[in-house]
Amino acid sequence: MGALLSLLRGGGPTDEPPIDIPVDLEGAQPTAEEVELHGYVMRVMAPAPAYLDALRGYVGCQEDIRKAISTPSRETDEAAWAAVCPAVLKLREYYEFAQKLEEAFPRLLAFLCTGDVMRNLEIRQATAKQLADVLHFVSLFDELKMGNPNVQNDFSYYRRTSSRMRTANPSNQSMVVPDELANRMSLFYAHATPMTKTLVDATTRLLKENNSVSTDNATTILSIVAGVCYNAVVKERAQGAMVHYCLRVLVVTIILYDHVDPEGAFGKSSKVNIRASVRVIQTSGGSGSNNLLNALRYTTLHLNDESTPKSIKLMLAA
Repeated sequence: MGALLSLLRGGGPTDEPPIDIPVDLEGAQPTAEEVELHGYVMRVMAPAPAYLDALRGYVGCQEDIRKAISTPSRETDEAAWAAVCPAVLKLREYYEFAQKLEEAFPRLLAFLCTGDVMRNLEIRQATAKQLADVLHFVSLFDELKMGNPNVQNDFSYYRRTSSRMRTANPSNQSMVVPDELANRMSLFYAHATPMTKTLVDATTRLLKENNSVSTDNATTILSIVAGVCYNAVVKERAQGAMVHYCLRVLVVTIILYDHVDPEGAFGKSSKVNIRASVRVIQTSGGSGSNNLLNALRYTTLHLNDESTPKSIKLMLAA
């Protein structure tokens, strides 16, 4: 394990390249011991592509809302309410999907972390692939959400309007989301990157509640997945869309690592080679590189710590 950690460690005196082990990120098939968990996660993730497509096409209700605010009348109020209710139902679906990921992701991580993590990655590659799929979805969803202020604006209007309606008529049954659920959704969408926050919270809770999953094993798994993604890009195993897939997974693994490791991902004891990771994002990320780097700048926890080397801070300076 000492040799492995030496290979994984970045930011220290040796600054070794990220570890490279053969994990199939495209065609891994579940083994017998993976089948049950694999099937469960497949069912959870089935609607993910449709949710991303819907969020890409989310135009919002701002014109109707603007009219209701600037020229208030029964007609404009009703038009805005009629427009915003279906939108809020979509936002409810996304939130409820996040709750399913909050249950599924710790199961994936625990399955890889319990016991010999290196052996697990060698024989449970379909599980590693599914873990990467979740991270990829989370990266895409949060980028789309952050780039579309209509998501937050529509839900805020719904909350304000529903509050007024309840005050005027406490027995009003026209709310499309129960108040308690709406409160939780408000907290979810208040975050710039709500899906990432969901995984961070789920991972933190797993490490607190499951004694068989150590922080050391979790950060080792995350750093190895980061290394696999790095090498897939640098050694040109990943082509086309898989390049961006790997870079997104790389970024979210670093973010998770930084939140769950007490010393973070940027210090000298980190198992992630941050310098190499940033360089590959800069050179291979194309037009999407700035969004990925922004995720590291603004979603991580320890970047601005005094212990973070100045060279890394300079690499990620906005």
